[in-house]
Amino acid sequence: MSFKAPSSLFLGISRWTCSSCRRSTTFTRRAHTVAEQAKSPVNPYPFPSHRNPTPHQIFHLPHNATPKDIKARYYDLVRIYHPDKLGSSIDAEAAHARFQSISTAYDSLRGKTALPGVAGSTTAAAPTTPPYQKTAAYAHLRKRQQDLYSSGAVDESWKDRLILAGVVLTVVIVMAQTAMTRRDVLRDAMVKGRQIADEDRQRRLRAEEALLSVDSARAGSSVHDSPNV
Repeated sequence: MSFKAPSSLFLGISRWTCSSCRRSTTFTRRAHTVAEQAKSPVNPYPFPSHRNPTPHQIFHLPHNATPKDIKARYYDLVRIYHPDKLGSSIDAEAAHARFQSISTAYDSLRGKTALPGVAGSTTAAAPTTPPYQKTAAYAHLRKRQQDLYSSGAVDESWKDRLILAGVVLTVVIVMAQTAMTRRDVLRDAMVKGRQIADEDRQRRLRAEEALLSVDSARAGSSVHDSPNV
C-alpha cells in the first residue's frame, strides 16, 4: 500500500521555499549593492571629517528617523566600514576607530548606553559620587548633622528673622525715597510759583510806572497850555 502526501502539504512547502529564496535573493542583492558602493569611489555615506560628529551625522539620518531606518542604516555602515571590508585602503587603527564610533553611535541612537566618545548623545551619564563622600568620616559627620537637626538643637529661626529684617528695611528705604521725591517735587513747585509771582509783580510795577509817566505827561501839558491869570 503506497502513501500519498496531500497536495496542500507540498503546496505549503513550495510556497515557504519560494519566499525563503526571495528573501535570500533580496538580502544577497542588497549586500552586493552595498559592497559595490563601498568599492566605488563615491561613498553614499561618507564618514564625517570634522571632530566629534553626532550620531545622526555619522548615520546620515534626520533626528526623526525611525528605529527601523536606524537599524537598516547601521547594517549598511557595517558593510561599508568594517575593517575587513576596507582592506589596505585605510590605516587599521583608523578603520577600527571609525567602526567603534559607528557602534557607539548606534547604541546611542537606540538609547541603550551613554555616548562617551561621540558628541551629541541624548542619554545622560549616571552621576558619580565624589570620593570624599564614601569615607567613614563623612558618613559620621552627615549622621551627626541629621541628629542635630532632628533633635532641634540647631535653631534656624535666625533665618526667618533675617528675612523679616530685610523686608522691613526694604520697606523703610522705599518709603524714605518716596518722601524725598515728594519733598523735591513740592520744593520745585514752590520755587516755580514764587518765580511766576515775582514775574507778575514786576509786570504790574512796570505797568503802573507807565501809567504814572503818562499821567504826569498829561498834567504837564495841561499846565503849559492854560492862560496866565
